Amino acid sequence: MHRRDFLKFTGLASGTLVLGGAAAAGYMSGADKTGNTGWGRAPYAKDQFFNRKPFFVTTPTYEKVGTPQRIQYLDNLFRRNGELGMHIRSLGEGGLESVKGEGISSLPQELKAYYTEHPSAFEEFFLTRESAKQQRERWPEHRNQYLLAEAWSKAHASPLKGREAYPPQPQGPPEEWDFEGVNPDPLKLKSPQHGSELIKKITHTFGATLVGVTAIKEEWVYQGILRGVGKTNFAKPAHWKNAIVFAIPHEWESFYANPTYGTSYEAYTMLRFIAGKLETFIREIGFSSRSHVPPNSYDLIIPPLAIDAGLGEQGRHGVVITPELGANTRLAAVSTDMPLEPDKPVDLGIMKFCNKCKICAEECPSGAISFDDKPTKVVRGYRRWCTDQDKCFKAWNQVATSSARGCRVCLAVCPYSRKNNWIHTFARELDPRDPTGFTASTMLAMQKQFFDYPGGSQYLPPPDGNNKTYGKAPDWLRTEEWFDF
Repeated sequence: MHRRDFLKFTGLASGTLVLGGAAAAGYMSGADKTGNTGWGRAPYAKDQFFNRKPFFVTTPTYEKVGTPQRIQYLDNLFRRNGELGMHIRSLGEGGLESVKGEGISSLPQELKAYYTEHPSAFEEFFLTRESAKQQRERWPEHRNQYLLAEAWSKAHASPLKGREAYPPQPQGPPEEWDFEGVNPDPLKLKSPQHGSELIKKITHTFGATLVGVTAIKEEWVYQGILRGVGKTNFAKPAHWKNAIVFAIPHEWESFYANPTYGTSYEAYTMLRFIAGKLETFIREIGFSSRSHVPPNSYDLIIPPLAIDAGLGEQGRHGVVITPELGANTRLAAVSTDMPLEPDKPVDLGIMKFCNKCKICAEECPSGAISFDDKPTKVVRGYRRWCTDQDKCFKAWNQVATSSARGCRVCLAVCPYSRKNNWIHTFARELDPRDPTGFTASTMLAMQKQFFDYPGGSQYLPPPDGNNKTYGKAPDWLRTEEWFDF
């Protein structure tokens, strides 16, 4: 072998070894459970480690293109389906077929107005009911296989059910309920900055992974229904001045095993306890407070509040993506009149990355996520990507073999939803500082090359799919590891 050829060969071999070593190290790092950011609740904000200051911007990355409007309660899928379901039940036996046959014109005025404007949502409602029926009929076939996943989900759901749910639901108008038990003799805060620093430290001690503060814009307040009052149109209460927005992740191992083994309840339950403690704390020091927590105990749209508070940006799938947790970010908030210094929004290049990526749209079992290169739809005065709620909910009732149901595939497959390891840190720190977009393109290519994606239809049950999960379920959720059946 000639010397030049030898040098070429050794150079190529060395490069191959380096890449192979990096890939192997990245794989081992990803398998290391010490990277389960946020779920272990490192105290005193240790999990909120990304330095956002270099990326502060004057305006959030979402685009305002018209006059902002408040969201109507029927725009919320669960409230809309609940209203239509109650109407069907009020008609007694045969109500479902009656409404289906007579159509939109037979509905009460509010529902008729909504479905006249969105007729496809009316059709999807009945398709979803049929999907849910089929799923319930199939469940006995899979009960044993998914026994542990079902039990784990129901264990987390239990504090959300019944009259003992914490914190209690509001009783009466905000001007009364939000001030119930407030200390009548509060001390004077040194400054709003002191207030924000204090409340963040306290919220972290209650178990929050991420915390931010923002003023509440009127367009982020629901209209048409108010907890403690009922159906009503109302002005934003004067004391809803600031929102303390906080986030935690789902438990990482079960999160990657969506849709079949995941559950939303474990994060929702923890958020409710954090919110309840924070609500009590704020009243004890002399200010009004009101919790806003999913799945259905809120009067504010929380994702845009999180963006305003600088926690992250909206992704293609409609979920807020944060640098620490990616799309594995479950949010809640507490509104208050406590004087607080607001945080600034950030531009981390996440929306730009979502322009290129489209993995969540490719993997969505329902085809509900937009493939548009950029956000195109204008909703209540803001340009954004929009997920088709009704299509999503149909698959939500279809994909999981657990009776708890749910999907969350789009969150799990998101390239930002990776554990806190060295390769994630490298991408997280370099990409927002790279004006060329080369880092994003390179990382996206690696993501698609090294990670296995089953494909949207594969997450569905037979005959359309094979009940695939994005990642392998942890052994503590695999029934076959512990039981004979």
